[in-house]
Amino acid sequence: MSQTAAITEPMVRRILITNDDGINAPGLAILERIARNLAEEVWVVAPEHDRSGAGQSISIHDPLRVYENGEKRYAVSGTPADCVLYSLAHWFGDNPPDLVLSGVNCGANISDSVQYSGTVGAVLSAEHMGIPAIALSQAFLSREGVDWSPVSAFGEQVIRKLWQPGENRAWNVNFPACDAGVIRQAQWCNQSTGSIQRPRLLAGQDARSLPYWWLGFDRSSRHITAPDEDVTVLREKAIAITPLRHREALPGGTGIFDLAAAAAH
Repeated sequence: MSQTAAITEPMVRRILITNDDGINAPGLAILERIARNLAEEVWVVAPEHDRSGAGQSISIHDPLRVYENGEKRYAVSGTPADCVLYSLAHWFGDNPPDLVLSGVNCGANISDSVQYSGTVGAVLSAEHMGIPAIALSQAFLSREGVDWSPVSAFGEQVIRKLWQPGENRAWNVNFPACDAGVIRQAQWCNQSTGSIQRPRLLAGQDARSLPYWWLGFDRSSRHITAPDEDVTVLREKAIAITPLRHREALPGGTGIFDLAAAAAH
């Protein structure tokens, strides 16, 4: 088999996709297109609404409702972790997907944000059930002008490189906020800490003059400069690949995937 054929042929039989931005998110559409090059069969099971910040939480106080949204495409009233677990229980039984992909998240999931990420939470739920999984997130400089070209250009290649048949590995992949043309490599890195400085509250009143609060954080990552940490790798316009629940190197025992040849084409 030629290298070109190996790149274009499906690498697995079945992939399950979810996210935390919701069934209609643009990043999910990008991941669907990528997954259809990777698998013979693609299932999409995602929250019906944005569930950012859900982490690995599951719904125990409300029932799950599921709405068909196309062939092998469903919206669920719960969290990203609910989507994964519901799918395994309801559809797959003894024939689970070969791989779970979560994303593409609108915004990076790095440093202290990882623990709250529903995108990553879905991946951890899959890994806990013995299924390899990869979270994908696209960093941006402005929410009004997200450049999806890095994940569109390199997402499939990175997933193929991370795929290890017979190995249950979970990875968190973040694509830098830049044009895809300047990206030359993907790098193994550590998850940094200290980007969340403190919690903050934004107060308001509803129509009955009752108080409410929006929870947020004061953030800064300027002090994170170690070359092997996720914030720094993205800052250097490389793709950041962080292991989740393991410390293994990238497949092949390397710390870097050279993407320059792909970028040239």
